[in-house]
Parts: sequence; structure tokens; C-alpha cells
Amino acid sequence: MNKLTGILSLLLLASSNLWAQLNVYYVDVNQGDSEYIELPSGKNVLIDGGPAGDQIYKFLKTKGVTTIDYVVLTHPHSDHFVGLKTVFNKFEVKNFYDSKLDDIDAMGDEEVRALAKVEPGCKVHYPEIGEMLKWDPKVKVKVLNNCTKPAQSNNNDDTNNCSIVLSISYNRSNLLFMGDAEATIEANMIRDFKADLPAYALKVGHHGSRGASSTEFLNVVKPKVAIISVGLNNVYGHPHREALDRLRASGAKIFMTTTGGTQSLSIPAPKKGVEPVLEGPVPYDPAAVQLPPAVKDIVYVPPVEAPINVNSEVLGQLQQAAAK
Repeated sequence: MNKLTGILSLLLLASSNLWAQLNVYYVDVNQGDSEYIELPSGKNVLIDGGPAGDQIYKFLKTKGVTTIDYVVLTHPHSDHFVGLKTVFNKFEVKNFYDSKLDDIDAMGDEEVRALAKVEPGCKVHYPEIGEMLKWDPKVKVKVLNNCTKPAQSNNNDDTNNCSIVLSISYNRSNLLFMGDAEATIEANMIRDFKADLPAYALKVGHHGSRGASSTEFLNVVKPKVAIISVGLNNVYGHPHREALDRLRASGAKIFMTTTGGTQSLSIPAPKKGVEPVLEGPVPYDPAAVQLPPAVKDIVYVPPVEAPINVNSEVLGQLQQAAAK
């Protein structure tokens, strides 16, 4: 009996250790945004759902997800909210975080909000700027931006700048999720939340638009890793060269879902005397793999430490297309 108890104790310890790290997946949803987070407690978070339901549905099913504890809609633009329709229809959602901005030109954002309100057992939240979200007792989650007063707009800049921005910290490592917030909001955060901005990993604002990732902001954040969620050959020209140049100048390693597919980072469990090490994306190695010429003509790739995942399904498709 003692031997059996010991084995069970080891199994339980091993199980708890699996949940002791924090995992982040920057999901490849083409030209859009979606991030999935596994918290140390075992609960999970989905930030945005991308421009369609199929990509995020496939990803979540592959992960074995049936329930999502916290869903965040950063702002009501279709490349962020459309996939959430599928999420509400196919999965159980316990909490929904939203702004109170009505995008007059958007078609479908109110459908997502309606689904959240009728989802059994789902609580709807409008987090205030500066609010601490109690998602996990070991993880600090702070809201750095949101629009919580009812408003209407058809101005894209206004909608982008209503993005819910989150700072998520665990084991002395900070991660920033910018939604589509641009330089105006970056300046506000420098003024109000400067101590919360230094980050290991930055989910780059507005898909690498020239209007985001200002030099002043990056000088405070000092990211080691910058992840850009973006679609190949998109009509907006994202990521813009100016933003990429500023990110490179900050010293960050740049990774893009365009050329690398879904990117992932893990913050290990705290361990006495051991500094946290974040693992995940593999920087582009020019000596190992060359991008097809067709891709180089479309996507601006920094000559040093540009992102790529050599096992990416996306890259394989691009290589096949270039060979034809």
C-alpha cells in the first residue's frame, strides 16, 4: 500500500509540474490576431479569434480544448472577432472580456457579443484601465488600455486605440499583448504604466503597422522577442518596413506567423536559484534555409534574425508554389 501511495504521489507531482509553466501560442490565423495561453493553474485564455473560424477551431481541437476560461476581444475589427463566433458555437466559454466601443462599420461584432450574453454560465466583463485580472494566483495580469465608456465610431484609428492591452507576468518574465493599439496608446502607457512595460516578448501592435511600435515605446519595453501576427501578401502591406526597422533597432528577435506559422513561448515554473528561460520560436538561420524568391518579393525580411520555422506547413506551401 505504501508503494502504491508513493507511485500515486509521484504521478500527482508530475501532473502538477506540467501545469506549473505558462505556455503562449501566437496562432497563425493569416491576416488577423489570436493568442492562446495555458496558465500554470491549468486554466486557459484566448485573446481574439482571427478573421475566420476554421484556423482557430482547428488549433483548439488539436490542443484538446473543450472549455475556455477567459476569452478576450481586444477590439471590434473583423480580423480579431470573426473567429470568436465559432469559438462560442463550438466551445464552452466561462468569461468574456470586451470594450464598450461599437464599430459602426463592423458586421458581426454584435453577434459575438450576443453569443457571449446567451452563453450558459458565461460572465461578461468590461475591464477598467489599471485593473488586475484574477485569472491565476501566480500570474499577474494587468489591463493597460481599454474603452469602457459606451461609444460609437467608424474611424479605424479610434477602434484600434480602444484595444484591450494586457501585461501578463509570471516567474519574473513579462509578456505584452498589444491588440492593434498604436503610438497614441503607447505614449499613454509610458506615462501611466512605465514600470509594467519592460517585457521579454511583445505581441507587436497592429500587425507591424508603421503607426505602432514607436521608438519611444520600444526604448521602454526593450523586448527580446517580437511576434507579428500577419498574413502573406495582405492588402495593408503589413508588416511595414518602418516598424520592422524600429523593432530591429531595439534588439528584438522578430518572428512572424507569415513565415513561421504558429509561434510558441513557455515560461517555466519558478525554481530556486534558476533564472527563467523562455523557449519557443527558432530564429531564422540564413545558412540553414533560404526563403523562396517569390516570398522574398512579397515579405520584407530583415537580413538578420528574421523569423522562420523550418517545419512550418505554411513554408512548405510557399516553397511548392515557388517551384511551379
